[in-house]
Amino acid sequence: MTPVICEGYSKVRTRRATLAAATSDAPSQTSDLAATLAAIPGGVVDGGEIVILAIKPSMWRPLFESAPWLIAWSAMAILITALERPLPGWSMTASAQLLLLVGFVRLGVAVVRWIPAWYVLTNRRVIEIRGVRAPRIASCMLIQVRNTYLNATWAEKAAQLGTITFVTEDPQKPAQIWHSIPKSVEVHAEVRRAIENAIDQHNSSL
Repeated sequence: MTPVICEGYSKVRTRRATLAAATSDAPSQTSDLAATLAAIPGGVVDGGEIVILAIKPSMWRPLFESAPWLIAWSAMAILITALERPLPGWSMTASAQLLLLVGFVRLGVAVVRWIPAWYVLTNRRVIEIRGVRAPRIASCMLIQVRNTYLNATWAEKAAQLGTITFVTEDPQKPAQIWHSIPKSVEVHAEVRRAIENAIDQHNSSL
């Protein structure tokens, strides 16, 4: 498969390279790469920068983020029902429903935050895109990445997902994290190859 050169995403042209893929565990897993890139905000990638991977966090991610809220507020609803102690001014049924609603509202917020989220790997950078109203972009040059780690929570293991952590040479800069990635072993291997290639090209230009 040929890579895609993105010039402000106003033009998409193919060039030779090793790999370009868009990975997701959504039903549109085999969707065209150009359609995937079209969903990414314009101006994220510099002219001539090669996109190697464009990945969304798994659709399980909103549930993972909201699980503590869902569990906590569901437990409170069960507790007040068992003790027959409704909220002041509310019936028992309405009190339980209100507490459950808080947890599901948190899940809804997580889903809304998941929709615009993207992780992008280019031949120069790792990029994280978030933000509902306006995209918030965090990026790191590949030559500044000193190590990467692949791990998974028990929930991610059950869903066959993984999380990739990027540690940079700047101790003051927080590590960049790609949460709940499908096919995480393959993605991590591609990330490592991209980092090695970027470092080799940088050293050869010195």
